[in-house]
Amino acid sequence: MASLTELAENILAHAKRLDAFTTSKGLPSSSFDRHTLSDLPTDLEECRKSLVDACQSLKQLGNGPIGQHYEVLFNFTDALSLRFVYHYKLALYVPDDEGISFSELGRAAGVDETLVRRFLQHAMINGFFQEKSPGFVSHSTASLLLKQSKGMQDTVGFLLYDIAPGSVHVIEAMQKWPHSGEPIETGFNIAEQTSDSFYQHLARDKERSRRFGGGMRFMTQGSLYDINHLIDGYDWGALDRPGGCVVDVGGGHGGVSQALARATKHLKFVVQDLEGTVAEGTRLLPPDLSGRVEFMSHDFFKEQPIQHADIYFFRFILHNWSDKYAAQILEKLIPAMKHGSRVVIYEFLPDEVANTSWTQKQKRNLDMIQATGWNSLERTASDWRKLFASVSKGYQFLGTKTPKGSAVSLIEASFETRQVNGVAGSNPIRDQLPDDTAVLAS
Repeated sequence: MASLTELAENILAHAKRLDAFTTSKGLPSSSFDRHTLSDLPTDLEECRKSLVDACQSLKQLGNGPIGQHYEVLFNFTDALSLRFVYHYKLALYVPDDEGISFSELGRAAGVDETLVRRFLQHAMINGFFQEKSPGFVSHSTASLLLKQSKGMQDTVGFLLYDIAPGSVHVIEAMQKWPHSGEPIETGFNIAEQTSDSFYQHLARDKERSRRFGGGMRFMTQGSLYDINHLIDGYDWGALDRPGGCVVDVGGGHGGVSQALARATKHLKFVVQDLEGTVAEGTRLLPPDLSGRVEFMSHDFFKEQPIQHADIYFFRFILHNWSDKYAAQILEKLIPAMKHGSRVVIYEFLPDEVANTSWTQKQKRNLDMIQATGWNSLERTASDWRKLFASVSKGYQFLGTKTPKGSAVSLIEASFETRQVNGVAGSNPIRDQLPDDTAVLAS
């Protein structure tokens, strides 16, 4: 572990490099008034993340063990003050470029001035709003984003109102339903007092359902989730021939399949989802892709109807299901698969061992969310290997890869209907990149 001085010097070096970049672009150094570190080149994005990781390590060491406990134990107060801001829409009443008094803000929002002051001064510690002049509130970059971005508003509302309440009941759910993999036996079910699954329950409330969709779209935007990582990270060209077929299982309105179709010449894509989603996807399909992309209503817990496809593709599907149900989904593919058919999965991939870098924490955050709302998990490479092996000896786990700059990883398995004399078949993940960019089956 680096010393305090070494960490501080590391932070200084990264900060100087980032400041030099913003200066070279004619931009000011990033501040709470103006964020200038977005959409960085790949090397500088890595520099920014290293800065964040080093700052977090320095803070933890400075706080010491008691301080670390308190920071975690009082995290609920951070959510509380932000929830107050969201509920009363306080960000909307603060002018973009000037301050407003606590009393004026309270009157505009219909909230007691003292409450406004107390909760906002707490939120300011987390970078939401500023009190540049005593008694006056102005925006920070974080609070201004909350005002100007509907997607950010949806994300805050979804996490604070739909997910967070269930998190305090997760242990209770584990005790009530030991070893459960059922999606209706979760902390969310206890918090909401419902016997419906997460999606079924939210579907009953049009606004909550809309907010969930808005939050999901916001959280998966930006360079970390750029679809080009998927396009460039897998050798689609190896399959791009007349008659080649990819089945996009649970593919929604077909956005991913459309992007892949435009990146290839011959591959055909069949997007499968529920009936209403398929109807909307068909309506929205650009005419020039009508011969390459088609839609089919299908329940992935039923036998796969598309025979002998080259790839059965799952994007952000299986992490919503416990091993019990994920195995059922994979099992339903088997009757349709030919020798060499692939299952390609695009999901978050936590490290096998603990990675305490702060910028890698989101995968673990998402794993806790899966435990809260779905009784499922974000799987490691070994988790995927075990899952495929549990379904059929025919499944051969080929490995994983995280494209550079991507928050999402590729997981791949083939289906072998016969023994191939111990010789592995072609693997678009393995064959495309050096070994140090992939975790491969031995």
